[in-house]
Amino acid sequence: MKKVFLIFWMLIWTMGVKAQDCSELKNDPDAKSEIQDLANQAASNLMSCCSKWGGNNLQATVYWDADGNGTCQTRISKLTGNITITMMASWTGSISGASYWIKGRLIFNTTAKTRTWEKIADSGGFSPGCSNGCIN
Repeated sequence: MKKVFLIFWMLIWTMGVKAQDCSELKNDPDAKSEIQDLANQAASNLMSCCSKWGGNNLQATVYWDADGNGTCQTRISKLTGNITITMMASWTGSISGASYWIKGRLIFNTTAKTRTWEKIADSGGFSPGCSNGCIN
């Protein structure tokens, strides 16, 4: 975790006062790898909490581009240093064979080394609120 903190602290420092370009994190191989690792871990947690029988083909898709308002969906806050990762966890049900997904924001606090999850939407088919409190 020290490596994650150092990499992102260096990124924040090097960004200085220039506007954050959504491609900066995506195009930095080290940052992209660390962010994908955080997303993969969150996806695994979400499947464990929301799929009673587990699943197959687990994927964590990170949204790197700007949203409709022009805000980078995956970004580092210059003010707090928090990393916001907009992502979708998806998998195939091990018994049903149905596809399930949960889209949301993973927020990694680089100071406290804590994670929080804000759900945006899901495919349905599992317990309501199953992702609440799943990632901490």
